[in-house]
Amino acid sequence: MWTLILITTIVSGAATGGVAASTAFLDFADEAKCRAAADALAGTHQLTSGQIANHPNISPPATYRIVAQCVAR
Repeated sequence: MWTLILITTIVSGAATGGVAASTAFLDFADEAKCRAAADALAGTHQLTSGQIANHPNISPPATYRIVAQCVAR
């Protein structure tokens, strides 16, 4: 059994902004499937409100990062 550990963080671009984080765990039957999911989910991206449903960009952009790590159990 393999477990994919996902750690997601988001950092606001505003001077008075903050940081949020969450953790999730997904189980996989084998290492190959776990690593494929980790590769598909991991990354760092910048998000602006204008990218969501064509809303006007009324707030500073935020950066989020997803760290994905497979571990054997």
